[in-house]
Amino acid sequence: MTPTSLPRPPSPFATVNPHIVRAGTVLHRTHARAFRPAQFNPCRGQPTRFAPFNDAAGACVPTLYAATNREAAAFESVFHDIEATALFKTVRLDVVEARSVSKLAPARDLRLASLFAPDLKAWRLMRTDLIDTPKSTYDQTVLWAQAIHAADATIDGLIWTSRQCDPERCMVLFEDRIAESQFDELERSEVAADAALLLELRGFGRRAGIDIIS
Repeated sequence: MTPTSLPRPPSPFATVNPHIVRAGTVLHRTHARAFRPAQFNPCRGQPTRFAPFNDAAGACVPTLYAATNREAAAFESVFHDIEATALFKTVRLDVVEARSVSKLAPARDLRLASLFAPDLKAWRLMRTDLIDTPKSTYDQTVLWAQAIHAADATIDGLIWTSRQCDPERCMVLFEDRIAESQFDELERSEVAADAALLLELRGFGRRAGIDIIS
């Protein structure tokens, strides 16, 4: 199965395998400065793999992306669109300095739909069908987030192994299932005001041959 042949989700949807992220687990975000650490995206900006989508009533579901460490959060945001085959791998400094880096923790357990390889196999999918796909497939992959959201009202979001920074994990959370007020905000730093943080991000990029340039 190729990415362009990703099937539509079944209806009714198959069983969803839950993965529990325990209360107090530290999550990492690299986000626009205009957003608070635990603020959900109100369906604005460019399409992503699993957002935005509408609920059964037709209302758009705000979402929040997070990762299990700071490096994965960086690769899933500021370094996300750098292709491995690119001759010159660069990100502009002003793009990086427009970001904040935050830590937060859920105040309760999160019940997430597991999108790891065995779970995908139960749906007759592989990572190459749903996770390891380019932006051109987002109009197809987002349908699976919508279907999972509709299939199980106890699911707070989705979790999978990062395409950009394995073996770390990424997750997308649904605001109609867990609110901003149900997170503890542990830390927030502005890249533009923190030289040590910028140096750390430069180091993450160099690991992949990516330079942050003025």
